[in-house]
Amino acid sequence: MRKVSSASIAERLGAWVSGLSLSHVPEAALHIARRCIIDTSAVAIAGSQTGVAERLRAHVLGQYGSGPCTLLGTAHSASALGAALANGTAAHALDFDDTSYAGVLHGSAIVLPAVLAMAQQADIGGAEFLEAFVAGSEAAYALGLTLTDSHYMRGWWATGTLGAIGAAAGAAKAGGLDADATARAIALAALGTHGMTAMLGTDAKPILAGQASRLGVESALLSAQGHSAPARVFEDPRGLLALMNEGRADAAGLDELGRTWRLLEPGIAIKRHPVCSAAQAAMELTGTLIAQNKLDRDHIASLRCEVPHLVKISLVHDNPETPAQAQFSMPFALGCILAFGKLGPAQIADETLENRALQDAMAKVEMVEADELNGKEFQPQFPECARITLRMREGREVSGFLGAATGMPDNPLSDEALSEKFRDCCNLAGWETESCEALLSGLWDIERAGSVSALLRGKG
Repeated sequence: MRKVSSASIAERLGAWVSGLSLSHVPEAALHIARRCIIDTSAVAIAGSQTGVAERLRAHVLGQYGSGPCTLLGTAHSASALGAALANGTAAHALDFDDTSYAGVLHGSAIVLPAVLAMAQQADIGGAEFLEAFVAGSEAAYALGLTLTDSHYMRGWWATGTLGAIGAAAGAAKAGGLDADATARAIALAALGTHGMTAMLGTDAKPILAGQASRLGVESALLSAQGHSAPARVFEDPRGLLALMNEGRADAAGLDELGRTWRLLEPGIAIKRHPVCSAAQAAMELTGTLIAQNKLDRDHIASLRCEVPHLVKISLVHDNPETPAQAQFSMPFALGCILAFGKLGPAQIADETLENRALQDAMAKVEMVEADELNGKEFQPQFPECARITLRMREGREVSGFLGAATGMPDNPLSDEALSEKFRDCCNLAGWETESCEALLSGLWDIERAGSVSALLRGKG
């Protein structure tokens, strides 16, 4: 019989996070963690050039004061709270960051900025930084499995809710907090966590990512001062589980913490395109069908895209009016493949939406939910799969199915391709090749960095 722990969820997480050592983590999981750090740094550097990140950065520089923490992609620095807010926003601005299906959340974009801010404030080395990132990520994903997908399906944005708690855990680890203080940091973050999927397609989404990261850092800082918080914040009848998940909790999510590494299982999806992960398989499959069958894109009369429920509820803008809405639009994503043959950061722009060729292509796209794709044969292995049927003007039809897009855990992006994504993001931000390569090399070998701050300043 499994022994039932009398400790609360916050206390269990606090004890595990504070006691974690890199020596406990298998190399395979550490490799995935490095990949997440590289990918999130890349998309934050590129995202720093977006309008929402620029406006948010101006707010941070005006309201949060100066400090030792780097604002990624820029020459600016700020306080730990300001940097977490700015970098979390930048990391999610292009919706180009990674995804975990342990609760359906963008964990790295929330946890990394928080850990980075605390690491720079404490001026710790790369090994401690990597340790804290793993701790925060695993804590967030353990909670994702504990609450199950029902949390997200009820309309809560798990990235903002559970991500903030993971950010608090990671920041506490980077700040050297003990088990009790870490548990209080986690409880403080849980009390303040928020996020509703009603914000899809607006600037509120990346801003909320930044706010979640900032909440994690502030919770750790407040706990370090000795502020109290309810240990049973999750289990209380007025607590998180009851109010945000109808009391539902799967004990296995926490019971497997440190035994099954969620960076490996279910793993992390890394994106090839800067739109919602729900569109990635459909985009790749469309491009593959066109290339393999040597189709003339201009002669495609219609495109029917069949998807499971998760994709349908994630891509909510059939007729996007803004770039932010376009990132949650299957017609936009597939329209870009039909009109341009690609979709990169440069296409996330007002000019693209105004392009007549795109508008004509979008009109050809139909997305429908297929009950079959919600069945046991496809779920949960292929949560964002797609079946595409292309119909040519002369009546010929070509169709196919893709369960996992390149970048999904079952079909991972290679390390070489990830490095190229990093270089492309740096290029988008106008970085010199030497600076880009130095940071990329340092991040692949992050444990050897004597100071994270020095590495980011190009001196580590």
